[in-house]
Amino acid sequence: MTASAPVSELAIHERSLSFVRYLSCCHQCRDGGGHWPALGPDGRVDRFVAETFDAKFRRDLYRDVITKAATAPGTTSDVAWAGPLAAVKPLADAFLEYSRPLSLIGRIPNLRRVPFNVSFPVVSAPTIAGWVGENIAKPISKGSLATASLSVAKVSDIVVVTSELMKVSVPNAEIVLRDELAAAVNAFVDRQFVDPTKAASANTSPASITNGVTPITPSGTTTAALKADVGALIAQWVTNNPDTTQGVLLLPPKEATMLIGSMATPTFDLQSGGTYAGFPVVVSGAMATAIVLVDAHAVAVADGGIELDGSNQATLQLNDAPSSPGLAADVLTSLWQNDLVALRCERFITWTKARASAVSLVSPTAYAPGT
Repeated sequence: MTASAPVSELAIHERSLSFVRYLSCCHQCRDGGGHWPALGPDGRVDRFVAETFDAKFRRDLYRDVITKAATAPGTTSDVAWAGPLAAVKPLADAFLEYSRPLSLIGRIPNLRRVPFNVSFPVVSAPTIAGWVGENIAKPISKGSLATASLSVAKVSDIVVVTSELMKVSVPNAEIVLRDELAAAVNAFVDRQFVDPTKAASANTSPASITNGVTPITPSGTTTAALKADVGALIAQWVTNNPDTTQGVLLLPPKEATMLIGSMATPTFDLQSGGTYAGFPVVVSGAMATAIVLVDAHAVAVADGGIELDGSNQATLQLNDAPSSPGLAADVLTSLWQNDLVALRCERFITWTKARASAVSLVSPTAYAPGT
């Protein structure tokens, strides 16, 4: 970790808190129809929001970003437009920066980042070169190409809280709210990314990177069996992926702890990672009962980021599996009548792997610590 890393993490933390405080002020300053304030026609933050923020959070490190007058010109002739518009964005970005590193996908190095709704070629089988002697005909090699594309897909979560919670200004409440939104979305995405049982759903969601891959069956439950099985996993993956420079080992916490305990000099830890047998290690509870070795560069990810919205005027089914379309028998709750606020967090994300051989796994694991 570089010397500047703690400063960067602190800045992201402070900007995240400022963003949630800004949302709290937006909620407090909603109009008679219950609508949240928006940027005015001159591009400025609603003055009531700015005044409320200034009154409640005078010691906030980013108070001036919300309350100051525009200084940066939007055009050569208009000096009261682009500045405030740009000012709010870093706070929203702070929420996104905080959310992504928490996720498994955000921690895997060298994933191939691509946009939504574009096609790109995939080399499913390489061409093969060979030696050619003098005055000898050169052989013709044939590879295999395919085309892949990533359509838009999203993960959504709605959290309902009391209006009083949105209005409080103590930092602990803001941290809980921010962390809950980030954790709920990312935990779901992480598990979907690696769950072997997750198949593709047409026009809705992608298959996991492990779906359809024949797993290596664990040879036992002891630490010795774990080390042997991880060795077999590495051997299979290296056979299928001669370029080992992009391999990443994904471990569940229990198995990671057992491997660490078996080494005289551990080369990785649960928090900051490290390497095992030369491969970067990422430890995540999302792995459940699978140990995975993946060619990160062969996995394409389109990530449009997180969007946050809120309302106190909607009528909702307070159900984690709501009927869609709605039924006459559904029990609906008015947020306005019950003094509630609904926050909706969505992450636009999808992925695909270039070839099946890019992923190998051991599953289902049942190793017993201390054996």
